[in-house]
Amino acid sequence: MHFADRINQSIRTKQSVLCLGLDPHWDRIPQFLKKDCSPDETILKFLIPIIDACAPHIACVKPQIAFFEQFGSIGFNAFEKVCMYAKEKNLPVIVDAKRGDIGSTAEAYAEAFLGKNRPYDALTVNPYMGEDTLIPFIKKANENKKGIFVLVKTSNPGSGDIQDLPIGEELVCEKIARMVSRLGTENVNEEQYSNIGAVVGATYPEELSFLRRDMPSQIFLIPGYGAQGGKSEDLKPAFYDDGKGAIVNSSRGILFAFEEKGEPEKFAFHAGEAAQKAKEDLDFLA
Repeated sequence: MHFADRINQSIRTKQSVLCLGLDPHWDRIPQFLKKDCSPDETILKFLIPIIDACAPHIACVKPQIAFFEQFGSIGFNAFEKVCMYAKEKNLPVIVDAKRGDIGSTAEAYAEAFLGKNRPYDALTVNPYMGEDTLIPFIKKANENKKGIFVLVKTSNPGSGDIQDLPIGEELVCEKIARMVSRLGTENVNEEQYSNIGAVVGATYPEELSFLRRDMPSQIFLIPGYGAQGGKSEDLKPAFYDDGKGAIVNSSRGILFAFEEKGEPEKFAFHAGEAAQKAKEDLDFLA
């Protein structure tokens, strides 16, 4: 099945455009989960119940690999177990690793995350070393019916330092958007969605309109909703009238919803409740 088909099928099944970001900030995981446990065991005890609680309300998951890699090999082992568990729950897995490099190094990264037997559906990719660094990822994604999401306009406050610089009559992010659109024409599904998507932040709603214009076939992965300040009403330009075209990520606002309630022992329950509220908040998009 084409990558875009898998995403859209999950959106239809769950009636949700919500993507659950799996960012297990170690300092915010409830202390009782850490007692007599190694970091990898703690991460699994935290994330597995959250995936269970949130699964009815989310279209996919996006684990941020840094929060696992910081613990070395045991952390990566936990990362793979989390990804495989999400796949068992029929949730597409988008690895947020922002890889990007030249030649054979890019090919190795592509095989690691987009290889045929890897338990991942897509990978975030950094384009700032040039178009040639994207080709190995695109080739591997096409071979294995997987996807990539290219960083176009990110949600962080400093994104404009480079992404909003003018190049002639367009911005850097617009130039990247046009490149992504062109490269994505190789592999589109029957609905004309490419397997080459784009990361476009919710914190810059004014850019969503012209970037959607520049990337008509791209699925947008939208970070920055919720804890980073992005609001659902600002996201409409990313979506088409049928509610397709984008998925909206929420991480901290769901994973650590228990903090506001002061009930760490009910962390999974509160995560599920927060996911349901986010799904309902975004319901007009789906």
